[in-house]
Amino acid sequence: MAPFIFTLATISIAAILAFLWFIGPVRPSLAMRTQLRGQKYAHRGVYDNAGDAPENSLKAFSAAVEKGYAIELDIRLTKDGRVVVFHDGSLERLCGLKQPVNALTLAELKALRLFGTDERIPEFGEFLALVAGRAPLLIEYKTGLPGADVAGVAQLCEASLALLDAYKGPYVIESFDYLVLEWFRRRRPDVMRGQLGMGLQCYVPALGKAGAEAIPLYRRKMLSWLLYNHRSRPHFISYRFQDAGLGVAVCRALGAQVSVWTVKTAEEGAKLLTRYDAIIFEGFSP
Repeated sequence: MAPFIFTLATISIAAILAFLWFIGPVRPSLAMRTQLRGQKYAHRGVYDNAGDAPENSLKAFSAAVEKGYAIELDIRLTKDGRVVVFHDGSLERLCGLKQPVNALTLAELKALRLFGTDERIPEFGEFLALVAGRAPLLIEYKTGLPGADVAGVAQLCEASLALLDAYKGPYVIESFDYLVLEWFRRRRPDVMRGQLGMGLQCYVPALGKAGAEAIPLYRRKMLSWLLYNHRSRPHFISYRFQDAGLGVAVCRALGAQVSVWTVKTAEEGAKLLTRYDAIIFEGFSP
């Protein structure tokens, strides 16, 4: 019995150590911690998709700056390798065109309008010129399937960093794609990076059945459990607050900061800011 117990204990300890190695973040420096702590990021700006300031528009970002909020935004590549501010992979919801963003050039995208307003899809450089350091930024890097497009990730990171290196203002980055964070970890470790995550049950609602199933089940589980942290080694975790569980708690215990999304009421925001370092909000004034 004693050898069996010893073997079982050894296996258990090894499994725990392996789990901690896979999920382990990088403890952010004191300077980094102050960038995130207490921030309230306006999700895609202060927007109204039924009005004249749709999400991820320059008007929505101007409103966020005027109200003194930090800003969360999404960036992705065009067909001709330019960086634009746009959340969805498809243009259908915002522009009524059933094509992916990366199937059109910047000039073609600029001919479109957001929700029928006068607002156009902003180029990332336009956005940076508008904000001009007046608000802390949380930049989400949008790619294809996590872990699937090494060349595309490198192109997006290089193109965006060329603009950010000339930018005078505070920013941090985040992505669901651990390849983005791995790229920054290896090439620009001074940039604070965050691993986005959500519960396993959220992939179908977020991506559709076909989109979710394009990511193998084992990979979806690893993403939900933050087990690609061994590649990204994030400074912070950005997780859907309804799903934040053991993985998030372990990362926090190991020194990572935590932001949560998307908060939609003042009551939720006040409560979550007492538990986590930052919130991403929409639909109310925190």
